[in-house]
Amino acid sequence: MEKISLITMSGWKAFSKDKMITTNTGILILGLLWLVFWLGPAYSTFLTDSRWGHNFALPLTFITVGMAYHFRMISCQLVAVIAVFLMVPGHLAFWPWHIATSIAAALFVSLLILYGIERGRETELLQPNRRLRSWLRLHLMTFAYIGLAHIPLTFFLVRWANFESFADYLPVEQSVPIAIFNAMLIILVLLAIMERFVMKVGMFEVAKLGFVWSMLMIVIPLLTVNFIFD
Repeated sequence: MEKISLITMSGWKAFSKDKMITTNTGILILGLLWLVFWLGPAYSTFLTDSRWGHNFALPLTFITVGMAYHFRMISCQLVAVIAVFLMVPGHLAFWPWHIATSIAAALFVSLLILYGIERGRETELLQPNRRLRSWLRLHLMTFAYIGLAHIPLTFFLVRWANFESFADYLPVEQSVPIAIFNAMLIILVLLAIMERFVMKVGMFEVAKLGFVWSMLMIVIPLLTVNFIFD
């Protein structure tokens, strides 16, 4: 019994270290806390100006991406790719927050349903040929991260200098915390992609570095909220 307990504890430690302390877990936690923040302390801001409702759709997409990585099924990861790229029109104010949130919520529910179905099967729902299956497993999550990169890229390259053009569906977001978050998101995306191909950079494990960076993305923008120049 003692031997079994030791094996179990050893297995749990390995699971915790290798499977949980990753960039993708950080993305998942980031999405959860982002959603909690806007459903809680920041909800009054949304009630004052409903255009802030895009902060419900975006964290749902982060949660979908984080879960899809850990589910490791082609169908689930394909949903994650669709989810992130369908957020791009919302981030460019092609449709209002409630449409973006409905899409994000529908895809998140689809992810959970597919996972529930897949868990009860001996083989995955999607069964492409072996070469295509290997290619999809290698690249689907990378495509999802590239989709996430569109959030800061559209923010800095398109919306930053011309927020008035997006005012129908998006509020003015030229503030220090939001700029910091978007800048840090670019680095998080790079770490997430690196994690798939590189274990270490010097003395740092990429997975742990990505996890810590995602946690800093929660802390640092919040610390700047009350700065006088915000």
